[in-house]
Amino acid sequence: MDFDDIPELSADTLALLQSFLGEKQELDDRFTKLQGNANAEFETQKITMDCFQEDWQLSQFWYSEATSDFIASRALENTQQGEKIAFISSPSAYVAFRNMAPERAIDAYVFEFDKRFDLFKQQFVFYDFNRPLGFSRVEEMKGMFKFIVADPPFLNEDCLSQTMETAQHISAEDALIMIDTGAVMEELANKLVGAKITDFHPEHGGGLSNEFRCYTTFEDDKLKWI
Repeated sequence: MDFDDIPELSADTLALLQSFLGEKQELDDRFTKLQGNANAEFETQKITMDCFQEDWQLSQFWYSEATSDFIASRALENTQQGEKIAFISSPSAYVAFRNMAPERAIDAYVFEFDKRFDLFKQQFVFYDFNRPLGFSRVEEMKGMFKFIVADPPFLNEDCLSQTMETAQHISAEDALIMIDTGAVMEELANKLVGAKITDFHPEHGGGLSNEFRCYTTFEDDKLKWI
């Protein structure tokens, strides 16, 4: 092989690459430090989504701060102390809820495929939508949750259907369900759990080309069906 034929990166491209690698290393170091602090102090430590780099191969696109806070506030205001809340494939809203109401952190669970979120210990449930009833504590959690937030990672019928199978299994009798997903899922969301389109438009921090909407089985003073 003639190494003289290998193209060299321009100075500008090299600088961008070095900047990217530097930022990635900083995030990795921050997360490693976070893991090291996962002890008694962790319960009072404020966690942000800046600690978790998006993995696009897992279809991870974190909500904007405003969207995360809005979803978390709906969960908080529609439940009471002791009533359980599930965040299915919606870790950014889960983290916002913990920061918004740390006194209720024990009431909220994050169902997530990404095992980095096992930092949250007993509040973390390893979840694969391909096995909707294959998660640990599946029988223990049957009918346990008053409020369920779901953001299926992929925009297809199987992903939403299997996620809703999980939601229906863990729903309490009078549970409230919020689904944040693509506009193309409107008919299926209604068919599966009776969720209707609302006036809330979820947004993502990095921006996405797909139009996202929010569907719910309930209305409240800040969230209305249209």
